[in-house]
Amino acid sequence: MGQPVARLIPLLLLLLCKQGAEACGPSRCCFQDLPYQDADSGSPPGSASGPRDLHCYRIIDGGYECSWEYEGPTAGVSHFLRCCLKPGRCCYFAAGSATKLQFSDQDGVSVLYAVTFWVESWATNRTEKSPKITLKLYSSVKYNPPPGDIKVSRSAGQLRMEWETPDGQGGAEVQFRHRTPGRPWKLGDCGHQDDAGFESCLCPLEKDMAQELQLRRRQDRSGALGGPWSSWSNPVCIPSETPPQPKVRFLVEPLGPNRRRRVTLQWQQPQLQLPEGCRGPKSGAEVTYHLHLHMLSCRCKAQATKTLRLSRMLSLSGAAYDLAVIARDRFGPGPNQSCHIPAHTRTEPGAVNISTGANGTTMRWPAQAPGLTYCIEWQPQGQDGIPATCALTEPKDRDPAGMATYHWSRASGAMGQEACYRITIFASAHPEKPISWSTILSSYHFEGNASVAGSPQHVSVKTLGLDSVSVNWMPSLLSTCPGVLKEYVVHYWDEDSDQVSELPVNSTETQAILGGLRAGATYSVKVRADTATLRGAWSQPQRFHMVQVFELPDLSVVFASLGSFLSILLLGVLVYLNPNRAFRHLCPPLPTPCASTAVKFLGSQEKQAWQWTSPADFLQEEKEEEESLNEALVVTMPWDKGEGADVDIPEPLKDKMELLQRVPEPALDTELPLEDRRQVQGYPEVVTLRPGEQDNLEGSPAQEAGLTLVLEDIVQSPRASGPQHVGLDA
Repeated sequence: MGQPVARLIPLLLLLLCKQGAEACGPSRCCFQDLPYQDADSGSPPGSASGPRDLHCYRIIDGGYECSWEYEGPTAGVSHFLRCCLKPGRCCYFAAGSATKLQFSDQDGVSVLYAVTFWVESWATNRTEKSPKITLKLYSSVKYNPPPGDIKVSRSAGQLRMEWETPDGQGGAEVQFRHRTPGRPWKLGDCGHQDDAGFESCLCPLEKDMAQELQLRRRQDRSGALGGPWSSWSNPVCIPSETPPQPKVRFLVEPLGPNRRRRVTLQWQQPQLQLPEGCRGPKSGAEVTYHLHLHMLSCRCKAQATKTLRLSRMLSLSGAAYDLAVIARDRFGPGPNQSCHIPAHTRTEPGAVNISTGANGTTMRWPAQAPGLTYCIEWQPQGQDGIPATCALTEPKDRDPAGMATYHWSRASGAMGQEACYRITIFASAHPEKPISWSTILSSYHFEGNASVAGSPQHVSVKTLGLDSVSVNWMPSLLSTCPGVLKEYVVHYWDEDSDQVSELPVNSTETQAILGGLRAGATYSVKVRADTATLRGAWSQPQRFHMVQVFELPDLSVVFASLGSFLSILLLGVLVYLNPNRAFRHLCPPLPTPCASTAVKFLGSQEKQAWQWTSPADFLQEEKEEEESLNEALVVTMPWDKGEGADVDIPEPLKDKMELLQRVPEPALDTELPLEDRRQVQGYPEVVTLRPGEQDNLEGSPAQEAGLTLVLEDIVQSPRASGPQHVGLDA
């Protein structure tokens, strides 16, 4: 029996070894049957769900891996990775619900020979299979993605990314994908990479939007299908080419008691729209804003510029500054908004005491805290485009009078020309910091002989009236230096009486009115310009003589007077001409007795006495005479008492005339014809006979007595002076 038992022991050991080799471990490929039924049922026809996109490869860090994707509901689904070494020699790995499985070359799968892989996904009574792939695991290598330190730059409107090639993974093929906020991924190809130690990729650059990029690599097999793609790299976030700019407003306040100005910045940071993978605190797509400060004054200091985080408040000195708000992203500074803050120009007259001696010039001012560095800056007035000259003083203690001093010699050339200088003094305990300076004082100083240089020029005198003149001059050179000129003084005197007077004038005026001057006197005048500490030099004296000046009347008054006179003259001419002309037409002039032949007698009859025996004869003769001459006889007599004094009428005749006047007038309404009227010319009362009156008078005692008497007396009265104011015209 010993031999049969001895023969059975090796067989039992071989059987045990064979069973142990086919046993399924937790990480080994199991060569037993699948743990589910209907394993060969396959996927339903036309089904869109199931495993797909299977990849198996060697991992660079060691080991092997297979990964796949599953489409469809994943609840209750178990995945199994099937491996066939050769027909009839297959095993499987149970992956559960995972879609990735790692194993080693000791887990029963050949890595040097071709192996066929596929995935079976089992859910309840349904089994779904992926397409099969056949490969050699050792030759199929999965590269790593680009490392995290990817360098990004912009070039010619494109984005260039560059990174180091991972060790042992040269000759790769690279792809990228990118997206903008709210947009899907877009795939791009970077092409084949040479084994030069660096790999790169050119990508499009978005002008106005931020974007997110990712990269992946795979082994490039010449003439064969490439290896599996690596996983996607970490997001690379790129800001827009033109980052948004905040609107900034600068508010500068005056210099305060601490000798500094407060500058307020009003701004609001713009909101950035970022892709999903770039919304972290340090994603690379963020934009930061900074304030670049440049102190323009005091150029001799050590540090003039500084970049600060954009804040809401600044405290600066009274110097001139250039401020710029800069948008900064991963590519560096972008466009900026600049603002110029001019220097504080308000001065403190007399704050600086400057004295000049044989050894040079010394400047003294009230010192501040001990240990300060002072910057003294001076610049000729009106030359802002030229950089100012400055000097630094080392920190030292104050003198016993509490004053700080600065001295320079003539050889140094400081303030070498005769002009007005603006002097500003700054102080700082940390001169290396541009924002630490404070303005101590600012003043103006005239360098040179102010007494001579400030003498007024072009003094002139203009007469204003009988006792006043106007003195004018050009502004003094000191007037261009604010706070230096105190006033003008006008000095004038009467050369005849040596009476001297002075008149102070405000520094802003260039004219003075001198009144109360004596007519006919000769005066001299001169002007000087004084500072607070120095009397100026007199200008050249100007002589003038006061004469009586008649003011010419205003032309409007002359023309008005002349017009009034001409109007009155013209009116008088019209009044004179028009009434005379109208009077001649209405009342023609009567013939004078001297010019009429009715009162002329023949030479033989001149001494005879004519007398009518009866009034009827007189009337008959008169009627015949009127008919022959066809004119009226008008007798004009001076009935008024105050007139006719020049007519030589005897007294008896006057009594008879008065008797004739007292004869009562017949009350008749009809007038005599024109040829029967009587008019007395040259006297205020005229007796007119109406047609009825003549008949009434005929035969009346008045007619017979008065008319005969009057005519008789007239004819018989001798006249020494000839006929006057009595005319008979037939």
